[in-house]
Amino acid sequence: MRIVVVGSGAAGSLVVTSLARRLAAPGSGGPVEVVLVDPAAGPVRGAAFGTLDRRHLLNVPAAGMSYDPDDRFDFVHWCVDQGLIVDDNEGTYWFAPRLEWARYLRQRFDRDVARAGDKLSVRQVHARATGVDRRGRGVVVTTETGEEIVADQTVLAVGLPAVGEDWAPHGTPESPRYVADPWVADSFAAVLQGEKDVVVVGAGLTMVDVALSVLASHPERRVVAVSRTGAVPKAHAPEYLGEVVPNVTSWGSTIAEINAAARAHVSAVAQLQGNWRPGIDGIRYRVAEVWGRLDDDQKGIFLRDVLRSWNVRRHRMAPTSAEVVEDALASGRLEVRAMTVADVAFGTDQVTVTGEDGSTVTGGWLVNCTGPREDVRTLGNQVIDSVLGLDGSQALGATDVHGLGVRTLNGQLLDPAGQAVPVWTLGALRRGELWESTAVPEIRQQAQDLARSLLAYEETVARRTA
Repeated sequence: MRIVVVGSGAAGSLVVTSLARRLAAPGSGGPVEVVLVDPAAGPVRGAAFGTLDRRHLLNVPAAGMSYDPDDRFDFVHWCVDQGLIVDDNEGTYWFAPRLEWARYLRQRFDRDVARAGDKLSVRQVHARATGVDRRGRGVVVTTETGEEIVADQTVLAVGLPAVGEDWAPHGTPESPRYVADPWVADSFAAVLQGEKDVVVVGAGLTMVDVALSVLASHPERRVVAVSRTGAVPKAHAPEYLGEVVPNVTSWGSTIAEINAAARAHVSAVAQLQGNWRPGIDGIRYRVAEVWGRLDDDQKGIFLRDVLRSWNVRRHRMAPTSAEVVEDALASGRLEVRAMTVADVAFGTDQVTVTGEDGSTVTGGWLVNCTGPREDVRTLGNQVIDSVLGLDGSQALGATDVHGLGVRTLNGQLLDPAGQAVPVWTLGALRRGELWESTAVPEIRQQAQDLARSLLAYEETVARRTA
């Protein structure tokens, strides 16, 4: 059996390690050939974990970052073995550099593939996938070089690579002093080599990482971040407080009802424990359940009215990162403004951003930190466009009404008629049905379930053919 995995970042690599662990078990079947299709140099080289700056930390403690959902402390043990921390207790609530987690997953990837022996072979095609189509009972993946890779099944692990630029008043800015995506290789290097202040659009976790790097590059530099609300992500507590998981049975099926119940839950937790964070972290375990109750209109209300407030509390900074941010805000080296961008003007060595209220911000560089586009239909990703038929080909799949992700049945793609096809996905492309589907704790479980489904699907097809 051949499986093509499009994307070799964290999601694609977790699929391979999950397959390897299952195939290493006695009587598990095989052999399986996996073809990774990605122009990156190797596994776990995607945007999320490609950074080489040790200031860029995970926003989940080490105890929540094991690659194996059945072995919670594997990453903590690895950190101890590598000399990054002294003991397991220290590592439980330690926020590791993202580059260390990438190194950890690459080592586990190599180890697990080796343990699977002859049951699993893995090779990478260093090219960008541009299309997916049906061929017989299987699929064919086309690359930018024109190569066609025929497979029994395909996994889309592409994430959401295209940044959002709907804030730009005249389309995408064109200037050597504009960085459209700070995670694209080498695009941010010139900024760090300069001394001029940096203007950032967006005030989320990407802004935090950019600010940490810029402020460390020169003692006099400033960062000014502008966003519609001016809200900066909250910080994790300085110590582990646990999670209080609510019973959401009576929370209702509208945003108004769920929002009221969630606020009451968080308020009660804050009164009992003196901190609101365990309440928010507990809701995370029930997000998919309450999200599934919402109709399309209610989901639209969430995206419009609640999303930003949820994100600043749910996706939080590591405590040490928050300390640097707080010090920079206090000293004036970091400034965060509530501003809706009305105009952007580039000079020879300066950029000026003007808000709708007439206020201006100037700097030597402009960096887009607004994050990926929400609607997958606007990403311009060739392989996603191919799957959705946006390139004129026959559609293999369809999105939800809001374009948050593709329609699946437990991760298996459903075509426009609702029939399952031998294409699977995980992570960001499942946001439409799960909402919270972009962090490692969710993706690792999806990868494990997906590995089981991939092997079971092939067995089912074989029996039917026989």
